[in-house]
Amino acid sequence: MNQANTILFLVNPFAGKGNALTTAQKSIVILNQNGFNTQLLVSKTKGDLASFVNHYHINDISKIAVLGGDGTMHEVINAMMQVPTWLVVPIMLFPCGTGNAFNYDLDCLTSKKATQLLLTGTNKLIDIAEVKTNGTSIWSFNIVGCGLVAHINVLAEKLRWLGAARYTIASLIKIIVNPTIKAKITYNNEVHHHDYCFLFACNTRYTGKAMKMAPLAKLNDGLIDFLIVEKASRLQLLMLFPKVFSGKHLSSSILKYIQTKHIKIETETPQLVNIDGEMKGKTSLEIIMHHQKLSVISDF
Repeated sequence: MNQANTILFLVNPFAGKGNALTTAQKSIVILNQNGFNTQLLVSKTKGDLASFVNHYHINDISKIAVLGGDGTMHEVINAMMQVPTWLVVPIMLFPCGTGNAFNYDLDCLTSKKATQLLLTGTNKLIDIAEVKTNGTSIWSFNIVGCGLVAHINVLAEKLRWLGAARYTIASLIKIIVNPTIKAKITYNNEVHHHDYCFLFACNTRYTGKAMKMAPLAKLNDGLIDFLIVEKASRLQLLMLFPKVFSGKHLSSSILKYIQTKHIKIETETPQLVNIDGEMKGKTSLEIIMHHQKLSVISDF
């Protein structure tokens, strides 16, 4: 085996519309025709893909192709952080999930382009955030949210049968319920203590299905884009929601947009946390951005 050109395919066949394995097989044919060797690991249940760091030798793998959604990418990155020597191997995420938020940031929304990037793309370093919660560290490449955004994600998971529309429907339902979170937040040497609708820390511009939540975010600027919405009325939230898809919500009087390297969120009672679309950990927590920590394959 030529160690210099072996691509490891990590496939979640249950992601999105369930076409990740077929997509991987088609991509593998093209890569083999272009002189690349490939290895394939297909998950049977959640957590299976994390085992790759122990089943493969890092010197045998030149690139990693992840086929699944943002949750699959989250699983792979957290596995790599357990064995950080794997961070030198660049990753390519195929848009095989439902929301594909990260792929929107990379402008890689087709499997054809993802395959082409495996052939010709360049390696770029991007930031990832360390989320310290309950005595452990969870790594996030996408978003960390609590309050309304966490409640929306819980409901959206129950509505998976609706496909991509589940994010919009879950958002509207939970806006009507309008839950709030009482928290003390610390950032940029400022401390604030209020009732909040939601607190949302972003590394990517997009979240959910094409929601341009953090339009000023850059994947490699070393900063967390932090959106703060204090307790608001249902009407105010309903007026804010449609603007999220275009990024025009930043002009809203109920929203504060901060860029920082460190955030601390403290709550008297534990609150659900959405990390890269996965419900993991609870408040209180700290978010620390690590600059240019992860290598991805892209053309940005």
